[in-house]
Amino acid sequence: MREWLGFLAATTLAACGGTTATTADATAATDGSADVAADVTAVDATDATAGTDALALPAPHTDSLGGARPVPVTVPDTWTPAQKWPLILVLHGYGASGAVQTAFLGIEARATQYGFVTLAPDGTRDPSGSLFWNATPACCDFGNVNVDDVAYLTGLIDAAIAQLAVDPARVYVVGHSNGGFMAYRLACEKSDKINAVAVIAGATNPDVSACVSPKPVNVLHIHGTADQTIAYAGGTIEGAAFPGAQQSIGQWLVRDGCDVTPTTAGTNDFDSVVAGQETTRLQYPNCPGSLHIEHWKMVGSGHIPAFTDEFRDALATWLVAQKRP
Repeated sequence: MREWLGFLAATTLAACGGTTATTADATAATDGSADVAADVTAVDATDATAGTDALALPAPHTDSLGGARPVPVTVPDTWTPAQKWPLILVLHGYGASGAVQTAFLGIEARATQYGFVTLAPDGTRDPSGSLFWNATPACCDFGNVNVDDVAYLTGLIDAAIAQLAVDPARVYVVGHSNGGFMAYRLACEKSDKINAVAVIAGATNPDVSACVSPKPVNVLHIHGTADQTIAYAGGTIEGAAFPGAQQSIGQWLVRDGCDVTPTTAGTNDFDSVVAGQETTRLQYPNCPGSLHIEHWKMVGSGHIPAFTDEFRDALATWLVAQKRP
C-alpha cells in the first residue's frame, strides 16, 4: 500500500502542474534513511516558530518561516500587516510535497483572488525516503519514526498568527490522502486553533476516544467512490483500519451536533476525466450556530481526481467562507 501511495504522488501529481517541485522532492526522497534522524530533531513547536522575527512582507512576496524546517509563505499581493488575514495550511499526500500539493489544488495561485495567506509545509522522511505525516495508526508513519507533527504544525500556525497578521479565528487546513488524515488529527486535537478542515481522500481516526476536540470544527469531506487507495467504504493499510467516508463524516456529525440526514446542494463537474457532473454536494442541516459539515461525493472518481478549475475555486470559496462556530 505505501508503495502505491508513493507511486501516485510521484506520477499523477507531477502531471497536474507540479513538475519542478516533484523533481526536487524526488531528489530529497532518494537521500535515504540516514537523514531521518536529522529531520526528526527539527520537529517541534520551537523550531516551527523560530527565525522569523524580522519578517516583513512587501506585497506581493513569498518568504519562509519554520526554523529548521522552513516553509514557503505566500501572501496575496494586497497583503498588509494592518489587517487580519485567513490562513490556509496545505498538507500533502504520502510521498508528495507541499509545493506539489498546493500546485495540484491551485491554493497558492488563488491567494490574491480570495485573500488568504498560504503555508504548504513538507512532512518528514521515513526510512524509505518518502515524506509523510504522522496522522493515525493507519497512515502513514510506516517507519515508526513517531515524529510529533501536531506540535510542528500548530507551531507554524502560531508563527503565522504572530508574524503574518493571520486571524486566529480563520485558520483552515486542507489535506489530501495522508494530509487528509493529518487534517482530521489536527481537528481532533487542536480545534482551538483550527476553524475548518477540507479532507480529500482521507479518513479520521476510527478510535473515537482519540478525538479530544474541545470545540466544534467545520468539516468538508471530499472522496471518490472509485478510490482504490483510500477506499470510500474504508479498509486497512498494513493491518491498521481506517474508516470510510460516511463513517468519518458520521463521527463529526455526532461530535458537532448536526443532523445525520443530508440534503443535496447541487451537482458539479469537478473531475475532468469522469463524464458529466459526477460530484454531488451533500450538506448536513441544523448544525449549531454557523457550523457547516459537507460531503462532496465524487461518483466514479479515483484517489487523485483530475480536478477542474471549478473544483479549485469551489474549494477556496468554501474554506474562506467558514466562520468560527
